[in-house]
Amino acid sequence: MTDAAPMTDLFVIGGGINGCGIARDAAGRGLSVTLAEKDDLAQATSSASTKLFHGGLRYLEYFEFRLVREALIEREVLLRAMPHISWPMRFVLPWHPDMRFESDTPTSKLLGRVMPWMRGRRPSWLIRLGLMMYDSLGGRKILPGTASLSLEGTPEGAPLQDRFRHAYEYSDCWVEDSRLVVLNARDAEARGARIMTRTEVLSADRHADHWVVTTRDAAGAAHRHRARMLVNAGGPW
Repeated sequence: MTDAAPMTDLFVIGGGINGCGIARDAAGRGLSVTLAEKDDLAQATSSASTKLFHGGLRYLEYFEFRLVREALIEREVLLRAMPHISWPMRFVLPWHPDMRFESDTPTSKLLGRVMPWMRGRRPSWLIRLGLMMYDSLGGRKILPGTASLSLEGTPEGAPLQDRFRHAYEYSDCWVEDSRLVVLNARDAEARGARIMTRTEVLSADRHADHWVVTTRDAAGAAHRHRARMLVNAGGPW
């Protein structure tokens, strides 16, 4: 085993979007950073995502307005920062008078109290209200806003059953998730971070004022690292 490396400010475990994003942010703030990933960057969850920058439309039914607002603001930031790997995408929400809430949510419970005759049905005005909030909560400037849409004789309605005649359209955007991870890692490295792939973390032990992290590289050699702070962004492993 090699001798301990010089003390760094931050050691990050995991080379997914969270790990690489944290490394980039910390390095950009002047911290010394080391990141270890046991496989390759974006090896697992970060390359198997929905590939969307989205604000979490469904969370509006749970009254998670702050969460949605923060996500929408970050969506705008990412769109501006990385237009070469992200593209606007329109989504169509078909509506029918008999459509119902899929589960008990704060919104469905409230509607059940004030409009009991709806019997769990989801009114069109509620969808429209939610989409208007989705447009306005995050200060949308880049993507087109929501709109009503007829499905009769239109390409959007062609794959659907005839009973769906009306829909709503809204915007989120598609992103190349693995490239986003790699770009964050490269930028972190450009800011002074040390990015180690094919490097497994064997142990992390807390000492009085720092962490001692033991890793094993692709050649099987073990190394020790010292860091004042440790972030475990290893995902489900």
